Formats: sequence, C-alpha cells, structure tokens
Amino acid sequence: MEFDIPDTVNWHTISFTTHNFDAKPGDRVYGQFALMDWGLEKYRVDVNYFKVDIVKIDSVGPYKGVQVPYHPPIPDVKTFKHHIQVVQDCIIDPEYPGMNFNDWYSQDNGQRIDILAVSESQITILRWDLSEFAGKQVVGSGLLELTTYSVQRSSSKWKDFGMVRVVEILGGDPDWDQKEVTYNKFCQGQPLNNVLNSQMIIDINVTEGRDSTNLITISNPVLQRMIDGKTLGLTIRPLGAVNASFYAIENQGGNFSARLHLNIDPNSNIFN
Repeated sequence: MEFDIPDTVNWHTISFTTHNFDAKPGDRVYGQFALMDWGLEKYRVDVNYFKVDIVKIDSVGPYKGVQVPYHPPIPDVKTFKHHIQVVQDCIIDPEYPGMNFNDWYSQDNGQRIDILAVSESQITILRWDLSEFAGKQVVGSGLLELTTYSVQRSSSKWKDFGMVRVVEILGGDPDWDQKEVTYNKFCQGQPLNNVLNSQMIIDINVTEGRDSTNLITISNPVLQRMIDGKTLGLTIRPLGAVNASFYAIENQGGNFSARLHLNIDPNSNIFN
C-alpha cells in the first residue's frame, strides 16, 4: 500500500493496519517506513512520529490518509463506463525548445504513421477534456491506454532502467495546442520540474510489439485532480535509456490514440 500526499506544506497523518499478523504477547515487533520514488532532485521529509502497535482489528477505526494500492491487478477495460479519447497530444523537446513536433512520424510500408515519442530528450504530453465530469467524484482507480508503435531498449533488464514514467502536469500553459506547442510555450518560462510533478504516478515497461496495448493504472487521487482541474494532463518521460513510440491521435481517426478509462459516481457533487 502507498499513500497519496497531495502537498508538501501541511502535516499529514497516515495509518495502515495489516491482517493475520502472527504476533504473540512478548514478541518484539519491528516496523519500517519507506519513502521512495520521489523524483529526480533532492528532497527532505520531516517525520513527527512513527508508531507500530498490535491492535484489535474491530476497534482500530478507519485508516488515515489516502491509500493507493501498489501496482493493483489490471481490470478488464469493460468494467469501466467512461472511455475518453485524448484531445491534444504532442512531443516537446528541451534540446529544441522553440520547435513544434506535432508532425513527428515514421514510415511503415510507404504509409505515414504519426507517432508520439519518448527518448532521452523527447517527452510526450497528453491532455483530455474532462469538463463533463466537473464536480463529480471518481470511483476507484482508472487506466491509461497507450498503443505501442515501437520500443528499443537494452536487453539487459536492469532494475528501473529502460522504462517509461507517467507524470502529472501541474503547471505551464493549461490550454496548449498540439499544432503550436513548443517546450518554451508549454513551460511558460518555468523550470520543467515546476511544471511537471517530480513524483511519478507509475513506472512501466512498455509492452513490446507493434500495436500492443499498454494498460497503465492511474490512481484515484490523480484522476480526481484531473477532474478538478488541478492536474492539467499527463506526460510520458523516459526512465533510463529507452526509445519508445506510441500512436498519435492523427492515425485512423484516433482509433489507437491515448485513452482514459474510468468510473464516475453519477450522484456525486463534491461542490455540495
């Protein structure tokens, strides 16, 4: 189990109770508290207190904090009611900060294939129109669906190397247009690590093979921030050395473009 901590200025209390823990009176219990996968900069965490105890399950009370299951099983896409196609997708590249890369493509048997690329300097950015769900509550986690065009990486399966990293967009231009956006226009003079959440949502190995499907868990808190307009979209970044590409929205009427699968409580209204 992980916990979503939405800000770094307030204190947050989290608690978790395990089950069927075979401890007996007189046993000494050791607890470990891990903070990991923070991002690419230097960070500090302040811990006020940390307590481990043996409790009676029926009297422990509700857990504290927003729990996020760690790599939960991928559900069937059919279990989701809403399947939302991306409305804007593009590549930005800090090596060429003034260039627009919406025309990035490959050739396949003489046919042009528009693609989204992730590499050492290339970052894919994605945006959805979720205005129809404004004020509603997301139910459970969802899925991001990407369709692989190609992937190149080392055959050595080093841990956390050669993967891609899914990250929230928190700042920059909220209304970027894929036909005009550049790295500079997207960031609007801010450092990239201020525009993107330095904490990733999840890291994955890209599914290999042309037209393969990648189903990536997007946690409930992230989806809710997207509905509420606090998260402005998603980016796909490299983790280690990898070259990966996915189909862009321009192909075959968007049949293979990025999609969000999620469920919404139709009776909810978080503004009340």
